[in-house]
Amino acid sequence: MLSRIGVHHLLSLITALGLLGSSPLVLAGDGHSFEVVDSDAIYFGEGTHPKTPAVILCDEVWGAIPEYKKILDDDLSDDDPKYHQLMKKATERFQKALSKVAKREGYDMIGEEGSIAAVGEVKKEIPDATKDLVDAVGRD
Repeated sequence: MLSRIGVHHLLSLITALGLLGSSPLVLAGDGHSFEVVDSDAIYFGEGTHPKTPAVILCDEVWGAIPEYKKILDDDLSDDDPKYHQLMKKATERFQKALSKVAKREGYDMIGEEGSIAAVGEVKKEIPDATKDLVDAVGRD
């Protein structure tokens, strides 16, 4: 078994000899099993290679937020001052729920379904945290 230094030397040698061609090489155990494919759809976390991500269906989560439901039920537009008050509270509730679920479940990133992809030869499953978020935003 090669040591970490040995693997890096081997990779350097292979690269120098031009044996890699244009295909990327993914080393097992490199710690990068996931990558962000749409940074605009990341709601919690930073970086481009999360270690323990989750995905959600944001529309389902927002549909469970009481303040957002009120906006929809009352057909409020952004011209209405009440809209902005409710939207501020809804956004705070969403952010608080993201942090709470991420901390409880150990997620370092949460994004919209499809915003994070598994990479490498062995694809790891990305947990769906939609139900957890729906439950969290429904509580005070």
